[in-house]
Amino acid sequence: MRARRLGVVLVLSAVVVVALATTAQAHALLKRSDPADGSSVPQAPRAILMFFTEPPTPSLSVVSVLNSSGQTVDGIGKPEAGPSGTNEMSVSVAPGAMSDGVYTVTWRTVSKTDGHVTAGSFSFGVGVPAGAVRPTGATTAPSTPSPSPIAVAGRWLLYWGIAILFAAAAAGWVVFGWNLPRGGVPLLWGAWAAASVGVLLMTIAERVTVGLPIGTVLASPTGHQLIERGVAVFLAGAAVLWVVLRPSRAALIALAVVTAGALFVHAQAGHADAASSVRLLNLLDQWIHLLAVAAWIGGLPWLLLGLRGASPQERRSRAARFSAMATVAVVAVVITGILRAIPEVGSLHALLHTSFGQTLLIKSALVALLLGLGAVNKFRLVPAMQRDEREEERATGSLRRSVGTEIVVAALILGVTAVLSQLPPAAYVSAAEKPAAPQQVTASGSDFATTVKVHLTASPGTVGENTFTTRVSDYDTGAPVDAQSVQLQFSFPNNPNVASTLQLHGGAKGVWTGRGTNLSLDGPWTIVVLIQTSTSSTDVTLHLRTRLPPERITTQAASGQPTIYTIQLAGGISLQTYVDPGKAGPNTVHYTFFQANGNEQPIAKATATSESPSGARQSIPLIRFSAGHFAANASLTAGDWTFFIDATTQTGRQLSAYFQQTVAS
Repeated sequence: MRARRLGVVLVLSAVVVVALATTAQAHALLKRSDPADGSSVPQAPRAILMFFTEPPTPSLSVVSVLNSSGQTVDGIGKPEAGPSGTNEMSVSVAPGAMSDGVYTVTWRTVSKTDGHVTAGSFSFGVGVPAGAVRPTGATTAPSTPSPSPIAVAGRWLLYWGIAILFAAAAAGWVVFGWNLPRGGVPLLWGAWAAASVGVLLMTIAERVTVGLPIGTVLASPTGHQLIERGVAVFLAGAAVLWVVLRPSRAALIALAVVTAGALFVHAQAGHADAASSVRLLNLLDQWIHLLAVAAWIGGLPWLLLGLRGASPQERRSRAARFSAMATVAVVAVVITGILRAIPEVGSLHALLHTSFGQTLLIKSALVALLLGLGAVNKFRLVPAMQRDEREEERATGSLRRSVGTEIVVAALILGVTAVLSQLPPAAYVSAAEKPAAPQQVTASGSDFATTVKVHLTASPGTVGENTFTTRVSDYDTGAPVDAQSVQLQFSFPNNPNVASTLQLHGGAKGVWTGRGTNLSLDGPWTIVVLIQTSTSSTDVTLHLRTRLPPERITTQAASGQPTIYTIQLAGGISLQTYVDPGKAGPNTVHYTFFQANGNEQPIAKATATSESPSGARQSIPLIRFSAGHFAANASLTAGDWTFFIDATTQTGRQLSAYFQQTVAS
């Protein structure tokens, strides 16, 4: 009954581990880019550079550049290695491929270090004000497929297979006097088959995840790692055949050497081999850790097999020898595990708040449970076996049951390890994290006589209350201007009746601040900065556009068809909209609201407006086609347009959305 309850607990723990793993982030995390996310450059770059936490694989990477209409930009080259580092990747940009506007770079790559897929995006502007580009934030949280069940199963089988094969040699030497217990041949071939199937499943999982032909995958560095594992397992099979046909000390030594080599190959295909000033030490530490785990966990099935059908004297001897071997292995596992965990976790916060850290805690709890079971064996059951014959028989039965439970726990530990190997080390996540880009809009300018410069920041830059920070400096020297007062005068060109003022408060080094709701409408604003000194009064005219709130929007573009925008709204409602034909001249703008079940969302009333490339806002009358479908006829000029709609459902829910499209000439 206790064993059954323990099995239920272990299965539930496995479910928790998989659930934690489903929110995994990527391994080759994008640290930064050039152009940077949210930045604006005066002219189109010749190349786009991306800098990762691990070396990417250009041959397995895809990089696309989309314009503000969601269309793919032609003239973007294939991903290549960066010019100055192994963690860089670049794509060339053909001359004339990018005109002025905002662009989104979507990327997908495979880490050379561990073969895991990473995907994300970032945006930048060409020839537009910096405040007009909203950072995507994707450079801090790139996405990756959740740990593949096939990949986890493959790694679990590979771990078990190689561990049992290595332990056959280790236990054969220490426990069985250069022999194997009766019934060991099926266990040998079963372990080799498990390792072989494991490599096959890992290869299939990589092919499915990357989505490229198997030949392309195998020709990449990730493919080379899979091939090396396959060769190591093949050689292990040859050593197993030697042990089976001609059992001897030499055959077991050959098996130990080959399987130790397989574990070294596996260590090289992980984070321990990442570029570092102590890379060789990390690799050695990881290899020793794998060897110790294999001797300890892989030796458990051999001990269970060795206790069956043995004489009382053999059982005593074998249990004592295995206990000594396991003790040495456990010490090595704990020390090397801590040395590897410290750089991979990085901090207590990362341990508690990342998928890697949380999964590591679960693994540590299971290891602690396994250590507890091992301690009971070493300090109670094994000494009891050394007493009289009756006590030995009873203790041997208890030891068999305990070892059986240990094997179950060990199987779960290897499963958790397989999931853990699919997750990014917590320290990598911290290295890629950046403070969120400030939500603000800015404007800069000078007076007509070029005596002063003004830099104005409005935060958060959306309609409503904002904090206005103004820096006033001398035009020639850049030194702070000793002003007595600074006032902001707001006007809205689209509505001359909208105007207000805001008196700022002085601060150190020419910085003046104030808070107000002066940006009361969405659109372009004219702000006159009135600077009063002891001897003169100067005004600087600035132009600023409010920042639109972020939207969850996807685009669908097809050759010869209008680009369709789908905007996710509150309550599961979505808006599908498009401009037909999307060229200068007469156009029809369509708006259709949908419920979560795919049916049209009935709308009680709706109003729509458009904003021209010059910033002029005007209402566009809507025509109702059905309960949730509206259209508006509009004459559009070439350039970047923004279309807005405000609607009310029949239940009174307020809906607002916008989309931006470049109208072709």
